[in-house]
Amino acid sequence: MGSSGCKWKSSAFALLAALVTAGPAGAQLASAWQTCARSDTAPDDVIAACSTIIESGTERGTNLAIAHFNRANGWLAKGEFERAVADLSGAIGIDRTNAKAFYNRGNAWLALGVHERAVADYAEAVRLDPNFAAAYGSRGVAHYQKGDFESAIIDLDAAIRLAPKDPRALAARALAWRAKQEFALSLADFDRAIETDPGDARLRNERGATLQAAGQADRALADFTEAIRLDANFARARANRGLAHLMRNNFDAAITDLDDALRLAPGDVDALINRGTALQLKGNLERARADYDEALRIAPDTAAALGGRGNIHLARAEYDRALADYDRAIALNPDFAVTYSNRARAWRAKGDFTRALADLDNAIRIAPTDASAYNSRAWTYQLAGRDADALTDANKAIEIDPNDPNAYDTRGTIHVKLGLRDKAIADFRKALALNPAMQSSAEALRKLGVAR
Repeated sequence: MGSSGCKWKSSAFALLAALVTAGPAGAQLASAWQTCARSDTAPDDVIAACSTIIESGTERGTNLAIAHFNRANGWLAKGEFERAVADLSGAIGIDRTNAKAFYNRGNAWLALGVHERAVADYAEAVRLDPNFAAAYGSRGVAHYQKGDFESAIIDLDAAIRLAPKDPRALAARALAWRAKQEFALSLADFDRAIETDPGDARLRNERGATLQAAGQADRALADFTEAIRLDANFARARANRGLAHLMRNNFDAAITDLDDALRLAPGDVDALINRGTALQLKGNLERARADYDEALRIAPDTAAALGGRGNIHLARAEYDRALADYDRAIALNPDFAVTYSNRARAWRAKGDFTRALADLDNAIRIAPTDASAYNSRAWTYQLAGRDADALTDANKAIEIDPNDPNAYDTRGTIHVKLGLRDKAIADFRKALALNPAMQSSAEALRKLGVAR
């Protein structure tokens, strides 16, 4: 199953407006300066006007630095970040006291993914101007993108102290708290950001993702729905709502949302994986396989897609093909417990209980509170003739999840093998009470000659 997190990543705070000339320009450059110094002009026009000034050779000192600064803003607006760095470096070379030039160059470095240089430029900006809230905020974003969440929070704290109602700083800190799994603190920041900017669909979507991670499924669903109301073409919000439906076993609603998400963003690998999972659980193995294949065409080393396709092979009793996909998935992500559990099912189907048990040992090591893994190992133990070990695991599965009918069915089977008829009957009846459609328990009771 794909990630529930959003694709929106916190980015640098707003660029600073164009600077105005420090003194009177020559008459021949007056018109160029009027355009070069305007923030509301098309980027190409700004670049052309500022280039005229720079290339004239008549401007020196502060005015030349301003022309480079303003042309850099044009490059930034066009997404030509290396050219922006060059112009901002030119401006800084002339005037190293301009905090705004360091800040904007930091934004350009951040856009290029050069985090260390971005952090250094933001540091110089706040040294020059200790009340520069946006520079603290953007440095926090740079730390966040590097995975240094503690430093990100420190800088974002500073930004928020200086600008308490800046929704961008609040949202960035919320993302950092969420990355640390501090969901209450993350939600508090998202609440403040949304109070300030209630019409931002991205904030609703991100808060929804945080609520979902915190186990508050109903509130998460409401936030995703509100994000879609605010922006009907918000593909990630539709994908996240689809995942929320999937996690609630509402497969039809999940598929509808994921269809819409993929119509808006056809290359979304997570959405393809999640739709494949929903289709598989509905029994539509052909369409599920097509989604996993497409995800792997786009991103060949995606462990979740390989695991999902392995599940299709397993359902079709194509055990060797399932094992090949599970092997690759585990090599890519050796800490995903469910893949070990599923590979164990393939080994068990082939009669290799030793390898199946080894995989289930790994699954339980990674996820020691997963009742289904204990239940699967209990079933494998009893198939291997290790009934005492099987009973221990079945008891553990029920201790973790006393409402799992499969665990009672497994323990009932073990009790039959151990000659504990009354306990077996009680377990099968409990399984049927939890799931009246549990045919294996109903058949076991029939064989024992008792009523349901």
